[in-house]
Amino acid sequence: MANQLDLLKQVFKILKYYYYLFYRTKIFFPKKSYSLLGEDLFIDRYFDKKSKGFYIDVGCHHPLSGNNTYLLYKKGWTGINFDISKFSIDLFNFFRKKDLNIWSGISNKKGVRKIYYRKKINMLNTLNKEIAKIHFKNGYKVGNVKVDTLNHFLKKLPIKSKIDLLKIDVEGEELNVIKSINLKKYKPRLISIEIHNLKNMYVDDNNYFKKDKIYNYLISKKFKLIWRNKYSFIFEKK
Repeated sequence: MANQLDLLKQVFKILKYYYYLFYRTKIFFPKKSYSLLGEDLFIDRYFDKKSKGFYIDVGCHHPLSGNNTYLLYKKGWTGINFDISKFSIDLFNFFRKKDLNIWSGISNKKGVRKIYYRKKINMLNTLNKEIAKIHFKNGYKVGNVKVDTLNHFLKKLPIKSKIDLLKIDVEGEELNVIKSINLKKYKPRLISIEIHNLKNMYVDDNNYFKKDKIYNYLISKKFKLIWRNKYSFIFEKK
């Protein structure tokens, strides 16, 4: 009886994964792009559609939907994915087994942070309370998650490849993430990152980013902006 119950639990878990992977996202067939704003198509063209590469995805959210690295993964790339949602990482471990998937927040120092969320998998889940108030006007839940720096993980993990792509989408924590990696040492070739107009998030100010700390930090580290679509930016190492 116990074995039958364990089997039913396993079947239910697999069905739940497929529900979140395909039915909820309406992804039943291969797509040209899996990103929200076409970032993966630009990145693929930039690297001349090469079949091998290495990425780090901070705020990976979902293995397929709204994901900047799944198109690359399908071509043969591999990488490391981080998310503050354990369920997101469970989905990655189930569907993207060639990647290393880590349940952890990334910030500028080690510790335990509050996570503000509506559902266990949601692209708007955040460590930033002010962002949560904007996104979740009808209320949100609060939990805890361990956080550490990218430097910590990169020193600890067996990184054998150069970082072709560093992607960061963490709903307001981007500056702390980018400051948590030694860019001079690890030298990602491209950085894909969100820069929001936090003072007027839903106001169309086309040049707001030029005053943003993230933009100016990356410029100071010898990166240049080469692509933009709304709040999504891609920088190249000069």
